[in-house]
Amino acid sequence: MINKNFIFLKKHIKENLLIYSIVLLCFLIGVSVGAFTVKIVDKHHKEELFYYLRDFFQIFHNNELQGVNILKQSLINNIQLLVLNWILGILIITAPLVLVIVGFKGFTIGFTAGLLIEEFKLWGVLIFTLGIFPQNLIIIPVFIISSVISIIFATIFLKDKLQKTKATKYSKRFLVYSSLYCILFIFVLLAALIEGYISPVFIRLLVSNII
Repeated sequence: MINKNFIFLKKHIKENLLIYSIVLLCFLIGVSVGAFTVKIVDKHHKEELFYYLRDFFQIFHNNELQGVNILKQSLINNIQLLVLNWILGILIITAPLVLVIVGFKGFTIGFTAGLLIEEFKLWGVLIFTLGIFPQNLIIIPVFIISSVISIIFATIFLKDKLQKTKATKYSKRFLVYSSLYCILFIFVLLAALIEGYISPVFIRLLVSNII
């Protein structure tokens, strides 16, 4: 069973390698732009961001943020974007806009990492690695995969229309498309649980050294 799934996944990636490459490139561009933006932000705004970070870490240190609140906010933020990806795929002509969303996710990660490292040096690296990266280890693939399946869904629909074929009914394809998104929602929940209840433990341990 595992072998069959692996073979299917390998075949799927090979057949859609160009789409995966484009999506991944958009994500990496977003990361690069985010990291570079930290360097070009003027001194005044950068100081404001640093003060905001320190206040935020102070809240963590004092245990004023409850895990359930972090969980809810994480779910709201990520599910909203994931639903938007799903809608953009359904609307067909808007499917390429999913690249903007995956680029935005890359930007936020790049900017956050750049800001933490510039302000807190080694402690910033540790905070990002232990407090932010774990949930993004799930979130990043989720948004990359969702972007790919949205583009594939729209591409197949357009191809069928142009070739005037009726190989697969739209309703059946829509059901498969939506089912894949339901699976991705489960992974978003897992990432939110990590962000709400595991990552804060490491952040609290680390921020005591920088506030």
